[in-house]
Amino acid sequence: MELMDSLLLSSYHNADLGPEAKENNLLKADEEYRNNRLDHSIYYQVRAQFHSTDLRYLSELEQLDHFRPNIKDLLANASGKEQKDYKRNKFFQNILVNLKDEKRSRNKNKKRSLPTGSMTKFDFLEDIRQPSDGWERITDICRQLPNEWCVIQLTKSYNPSTTYSLYNEIASSKGSIYLAMLRHCRSPELEPTCLKVTNERLVEVFQEYSTLVERFRRVVNVDPILAKNKETKRKYWVDLHEFGKVLEKLIADLREIILPYAFLFLGKRYPTKSVTKLSQQIFREVDEFCEQHKWNQHQRIILSQAAYHANHIKKADIAVLSWKLASDNEEAMQLVEDLLNKWSQSWEELKELTSHKRFPTILIVDERLDHFHWEQLATTQEFSRVKSLHLLWRLYQWHKPNIHHGYYTVNIQSGISVINPDGDLPNSGRRLRGFFEYWLGHWRNMFETVPTEDVIVKEVFKSKCFVYAGHGSGLQYISGRTICRCRVEGIVFLFGCDSTKILGTGLHSALYGSHDYYHGALCPTIVGTLMPALDSNIDNISSSILSKFLAPSHRKVMPWSEIDTVTWVKKGLVQAQDESNPQYLDQYADYQMGSLPAIISRVQQGLIDPVIFNCCIYVCRGLPAWNLSVQKMPF
Repeated sequence: MELMDSLLLSSYHNADLGPEAKENNLLKADEEYRNNRLDHSIYYQVRAQFHSTDLRYLSELEQLDHFRPNIKDLLANASGKEQKDYKRNKFFQNILVNLKDEKRSRNKNKKRSLPTGSMTKFDFLEDIRQPSDGWERITDICRQLPNEWCVIQLTKSYNPSTTYSLYNEIASSKGSIYLAMLRHCRSPELEPTCLKVTNERLVEVFQEYSTLVERFRRVVNVDPILAKNKETKRKYWVDLHEFGKVLEKLIADLREIILPYAFLFLGKRYPTKSVTKLSQQIFREVDEFCEQHKWNQHQRIILSQAAYHANHIKKADIAVLSWKLASDNEEAMQLVEDLLNKWSQSWEELKELTSHKRFPTILIVDERLDHFHWEQLATTQEFSRVKSLHLLWRLYQWHKPNIHHGYYTVNIQSGISVINPDGDLPNSGRRLRGFFEYWLGHWRNMFETVPTEDVIVKEVFKSKCFVYAGHGSGLQYISGRTICRCRVEGIVFLFGCDSTKILGTGLHSALYGSHDYYHGALCPTIVGTLMPALDSNIDNISSSILSKFLAPSHRKVMPWSEIDTVTWVKKGLVQAQDESNPQYLDQYADYQMGSLPAIISRVQQGLIDPVIFNCCIYVCRGLPAWNLSVQKMPF
């Protein structure tokens, strides 16, 4: 039956024919990996990440343009009477005015249109028939991505028993994880490679993660009638504390399973003279060792990445890695361990302060793995997530003029916020009003006001930055399809429960999240949450993120870390911790940061809120962004 499915689907390229489409590519990826054809396996992994249903998000505006009538057609098809008095007909005049406005807007966008050709189609693998040709195109695309990026693709392996299952059954089912390094520390010199993480404990991790969000909801959803009861309060805090312990253990289990390969998630170092010199020296030694012991390209890449980040690998993990790389040769095993320890010491002796700083790693995350807290595997690393290589390539092509040193650069001077639009979060609304009036008083701030679709399309989506804080992702105020028909020009923050969590749309359909619609509208960057959180904690972390990333209305403001948090949380008032000696922003040269992923990294490290279920849920999606209005690039 599997062979028959494969033959039937072989003539359909990235067709979304139901669950078989993704499963067929995953099946082939497994077969190719078993046959040690890693290049072909990566090709099928990349194809499995992109569905034709994704074209709905990417091509909505183009399809609308194709069917939209123009002014000449309307007048040509009008009756003689209509043509005679259309200038006096207000309704008809409004139609013509709107069409003229839309034409001007489209002509403006055409100045930044995507280049044409097979590599810039929505599906750049659409015309591919052979895996070798697909591999060539994938490597060509990866070579053209910014040299500063490392790109890691995470894919859950094929499982025939779940082909027709519900999403929660697929999420909890057993499987392995492919970790494909599409760009790594030696790209583009060496081509991509991949490895397969298989562990019996993965079954338990998949099962635990599949029920994590519902478990949290059961803890925090308390009957309002019993909310003030002392026993109910006590149980609430006990259960919340227990949930935190469960989540900490789950993340620790995931980290243990990925070890000793967690270093593969680390990005390229900032290119100082001493870093470049040491890197070149280390890579020469790696090449000499690999040639001497006749190691293959895959081993060379893994060893290079390990050597490049040796000071971030524990000695015990170095020993395990050495065994995995050279398990059939004890002499080589010991040599690898000695070399990695030597290189670790060399990196530690590097005195430059910037030697520890790294460029962002782009995570291409399978929809079946998107609810995992991958950023917790290397909390000091800057990350940004995307759904597929196809999406990453499209965003890069569109925003390429503004991408410098691996960051999408923007100069945000003003923006628009929509805060507590339903007005049913009084405490949260009070706190955020206090923050926005204090820090971003020069913005257009809409408090307790439901925005019209017209305002969202014509003003919000054209602003340099948009912040939403309320229930969910804000899709209750504008449809996903309408978003896809627009061009979202700025960076978007969605501070609500599950704001960028992917959801199922039906039994066999692909998963979607609010960010898919925004990326369909070519929005460069979205920050959101993977799961629910408590209002006061979201308010605290979101205010800290925004205060670090966005320029205030004036410099006579206190860094958000210096305010009296208790007074703000309870009353929404912004006061100094020590009112007799307030500390202002000018006194803190390093408070604000241009890199948005670096700010999210601080959140992931627990530097703003150390409680695990408060800090691990924030993710950056799309291109890694840098705000030049608060910090110049150091390159």
